[in-house]
Amino acid sequence: MHLDKYLLVVSAVVICVSSLRFLDQEWNVWKVKYGKNYPTTYDETFRRKAWEATWHKVQNHNQKYDQGLAKYSMEMNHFADMTTEERSTRSCISNKKKSTLRSDIPLKAYSENMELPSSVDWRESGCVARIKDQGLCGSCWAFATVGMLETQNCLKSKDLVELSEQQLVDCDKSNEGCCGGLPAKALDYVVHHGVMKAKDYEYNEKQSACMLKNDDAIQFNVSKFYTLLEEKNMASSLALDGPISVGIDASEDFMLYKTGIFTGDCTDQPTHAVIIVGYGTEYDEKTEQETDYWIIKNSWAEVWGDKGYAKLERNVNLCGIDTMATSVDFI
Repeated sequence: MHLDKYLLVVSAVVICVSSLRFLDQEWNVWKVKYGKNYPTTYDETFRRKAWEATWHKVQNHNQKYDQGLAKYSMEMNHFADMTTEERSTRSCISNKKKSTLRSDIPLKAYSENMELPSSVDWRESGCVARIKDQGLCGSCWAFATVGMLETQNCLKSKDLVELSEQQLVDCDKSNEGCCGGLPAKALDYVVHHGVMKAKDYEYNEKQSACMLKNDDAIQFNVSKFYTLLEEKNMASSLALDGPISVGIDASEDFMLYKTGIFTGDCTDQPTHAVIIVGYGTEYDEKTEQETDYWIIKNSWAEVWGDKGYAKLERNVNLCGIDTMATSVDFI
């Protein structure tokens, strides 16, 4: 009897040691993959603890995904060493600017009887620029604005030119640089000042003195820009005129997204600006149900999500996606 108890204890110890060694290996591989270095032993211990909590969250979720109980998978990406609180409070949309969003920018509504294509993907046009990385700067608003303009301009001119997010971060005083902003306000700045090419005004992940050279700025023939209410209008604008910028709640679940259609937990208060480049509908043979989705282009580098992109459930206002949708009209 005592021998049985002894063997159980020994087995438990062996399992714990094996598990710890496995996590040690996973931790070291993850650090190398994402270039993680910590200044002190305390910092590394703290981040390791947060990473392990994320590891268990991701494993538990992906078991559900493998069983067909979740529509999307998660990944131990470059956000994995953040705490739940850090991921939940991260924001690059300025609260100070939200109140003015719809007070001086017109709304645009499309006919409810309009026939739309069943799917749209502007990446197929060759006019969607590469995935970029905003880094530690809260400049998603600048990336969403520039990304939308890059594609819209290309659709009209047939020339894809990468534009400068850094100019908006440094020079657009209606927004707050790395502390957040709104694409709608950034569009107003672009209409009046134009945007330089990215190669002439390179991104550096921080706000610096404005280095705008007026003679080098591209002036766009923008007639108007709008906010869009409701996802039906958003789909109409996307299908007819090209990509739009939107705000979403970049929740903890969203930050760890890998593939599939995101249907995870999030609020209806946007904290992050992204671009919608398409939409579609996916049929699930297991449930015999269809799920409408948006195709989101993000600014967290190709290591996030599906090579920088995500699918997000459509027509349910998930993560507040219809709260601050913005489109632009090119002449």
